Amino acid sequence: MSEVETMHYRVLKKNHDKMVQALVKALDYQKANPSLINYSLSRTWFRPAPDNSEQEIWMLMDESSNHEKYAETMKTAESDLTAGDFRQQFIDMVIPDKPFSGEEAGLKHVVWQEIPELHVELHEND
Repeated sequence: MSEVETMHYRVLKKNHDKMVQALVKALDYQKANPSLINYSLSRTWFRPAPDNSEQEIWMLMDESSNHEKYAETMKTAESDLTAGDFRQQFIDMVIPDKPFSGEEAGLKHVVWQEIPELHVELHEND
């Protein structure tokens, strides 16, 4: 069964391009080291923060078929010096302790399980 881990966080609009560049470098590193983090798909979205015109709300979604293994590799990656450097660049741009959508403050991770019967992909509509 597929599972998705989401994480929401806030970034200053002025740091949008800088955050994109930092995350591209991190993902390029992950692609070059596929055993570093065990996921099958990673995607990121953003939207304007409705309560602050200088901020954006970002959401990361990592999909995996084994969340326990994914979580284990996330912890292991923290000890990787290069991955740790990317993580620090990311943390430096995240606005700390700002709640969103009624969630607790900080980088809250939420794990979702897929309902396979409701999975639809319509690539002809891409």
